[in-house]
Amino acid sequence: MRQQWKDTEFFFIDEISMVPYEMLCMINSLLKQLKNSNDLFGGINVLLFGDLMHLPPVRGKQVFNQPDRMIPATHLWRLFTLIELTQNMRQQGDTTFIEVLNALRVGELRERHMDILMKKVTTEANAEFSVEKALRIYPTNKKVDEHNQAVLAHFKAKNTKIYKIRAQDRLVDGPDNNIDYDKITPTDINKTAALPRELEIFVGAKVILRSNIDISKGLVNGVIGFIIEIIWPYFRRAQTHATDVPSIRIDFGRDGIHIIEPISKQFQAKRNAGTIERRMLPIVLSWASTVHKMQSSTVNYAVIDLGSDLFAEGQAYVALSRVRSLDGLQIQELDCAKLTGKKPCNNDALAEMERLRSIP
Repeated sequence: MRQQWKDTEFFFIDEISMVPYEMLCMINSLLKQLKNSNDLFGGINVLLFGDLMHLPPVRGKQVFNQPDRMIPATHLWRLFTLIELTQNMRQQGDTTFIEVLNALRVGELRERHMDILMKKVTTEANAEFSVEKALRIYPTNKKVDEHNQAVLAHFKAKNTKIYKIRAQDRLVDGPDNNIDYDKITPTDINKTAALPRELEIFVGAKVILRSNIDISKGLVNGVIGFIIEIIWPYFRRAQTHATDVPSIRIDFGRDGIHIIEPISKQFQAKRNAGTIERRMLPIVLSWASTVHKMQSSTVNYAVIDLGSDLFAEGQAYVALSRVRSLDGLQIQELDCAKLTGKKPCNNDALAEMERLRSIP
């Protein structure tokens, strides 16, 4: 994000742990072009935010690791200096939870820490931890989809009025007559600009934003809320056509109540068919979410799976640290070996943090 403050320009990059080094190079190149300058990052002040101990990039080198093929070019990461914030704001007041998280973050869990986590393991789903309320955080998309569909079935069994919304797709590059979009559209939402093909919604549904709508209002990718109203096009009182895409009013809790409207984004079709433009609500159901998608989120209550499906360094730490307090935490499954084994944390990131701290 680029922003002007007085006479100085800043470029902000959030969740830096998930930014690959290659992307940092792309940003450098784009800013040079934008400012028509040979200065690094086009002479713009670049601020990086995040925790290197969070999840690493899905693809590419970690932001502090320059690929061998890019040597001897300037090591962009080494241009930055560290300003380390030490006060925990998310879990402030819960010193026990902070101690557990700090130990887990650097791979130094002790028996007393494990005892605290073991006491949070339960299968009960009452009050704030019911399936209709508390978020479930899983390591894999498969478990997320299974839980979201199970909760949707739960509401259908209660005869809840549910609307099926289908995205409006069109081929940008040519005539779209008689095109079978099912054959040329990627099924992976990460390849469709984070907009789903179909969505089942209702008043009371728990959803998560999959796009940055208005950063100044806190309407960013990863924020969670409940639908409180569905607003149909042309002042209709209900869905008239299968292709109707409504606006919705969502209660985001501390971020307030906001109207979220459909947005349009483009992505590449399969089979070299061209570019598809999709118009759809930028949300998905969110009674459950993956750890990766929760990386910038905060919740009051969550049920977390810390079982054998954990597969990435730092995954358990990120999942647990989304919750404000131990009182808001339940653990569905706990595999102790995943938290205390040979790679309980990102050792490369830990070494880089130590290097940064040692710079005078």
